[in-house]
Amino acid sequence: MGVVALGAVRSCGVTTLALALAATWPAERRVLLVEADPVGGTLAAASGWPPEPSLVSLAAAARHALDPDLVWEHCQELPGGAAVLTGPASADQARSALGMLVGLSSHLRMLDADVLVDCGRLGPGAPGAEVFEGADAVVLVSRPRLVDLHALATWRKANPFDSGRVAVVLVGDGPYPDTEIAEALGVEVLARLPWDPEAAGALVSVPASAREVRLSPLVRAARSLADRLAKELAGAPSAVGSASGEVPAASTRSARAAALRTRVLGARVLGAWRADPMPRSTNGSTPEEVTQ
Repeated sequence: MGVVALGAVRSCGVTTLALALAATWPAERRVLLVEADPVGGTLAAASGWPPEPSLVSLAAAARHALDPDLVWEHCQELPGGAAVLTGPASADQARSALGMLVGLSSHLRMLDADVLVDCGRLGPGAPGAEVFEGADAVVLVSRPRLVDLHALATWRKANPFDSGRVAVVLVGDGPYPDTEIAEALGVEVLARLPWDPEAAGALVSVPASAREVRLSPLVRAARSLADRLAKELAGAPSAVGSASGEVPAASTRSARAAALRTRVLGARVLGAWRADPMPRSTNGSTPEEVTQ
C-alpha cells in the first residue's frame, strides 16, 4: 500500500486524472481518492453528493487526534466502489480543513489502502508540498505544449522534492513527442491521456466497467496507468523516475548525453516559443481544460 500525489503547475486536468485512476484501480487493491485541492473540490458537486461527509467533517472530527481509520467514516463512494474524501467547494474552507489536518500524509500512509491525493494546482505556499514530500510517487500533470512544459520545468527546478519519485503524465495532443519531453524535463513520461470529456464526465455516475465507458480512450489509458502505478506501490521494479531530475535508470543513455540533449532540446523549444501550434484534439475539440 502507498501514496501517490498528483498535481499540476497549470490547470490541466489533475482531478480528471485522479478520478480516472480511482475508477480503474485494480480491484484486488483497496483505493482511496483524497481531494486536497487548496482552491476547493469539484467531485461532490459533479457527483450530486451532499457537502458532507468530506474533508471538512474529517477535520472537525480530528481536532484533538486523527485516528487513521476515522478517514473512512468521512468518505463518499464512486459507482465502482472506490472511496473518495471530497474537498469543499470553497477555497477558504479547503485551506482551513487542510491546515487543521497537519500531518495528513503520514496518517494516509497508515491506511490499509492505496491513496491517490489530488493536490490540484501547485503554487507558493500550497499545502500539497507536505503530501509530495511524503508520497511514494509524485505524478505531475501537464499538457504537451510549450507554455505548460516551460512552467513545469521552472517549477520543477525550484521544487526538486528529494524524497519521493517524480514522473509526468501528459494530457491531450501537442507538437512534442514523449521522448523529447522526458529528456527536456529529466523525468519519465508515464502516459499520455487523451482528451475525452464525455468519459471523464461519466465516471462520477457509472463504474469504469460500464458498457458506455469501458472502451473509451480515457478509461483504457487510465486503466493501463493505474495497473502500472499499483505494481509500483506493491514493490515491483521502479517505473517512476527519480526525483533528483536524472534520466530514469532504465534508459541506456549516459547522463552526460542526456544532459546535452536536454540543453539542445531546450534551445530548440525556446526558439520555437511563438511557433508552438495549438494541438488538435482526437475528437475535434480543443483540449483547453480537461477537469470537469
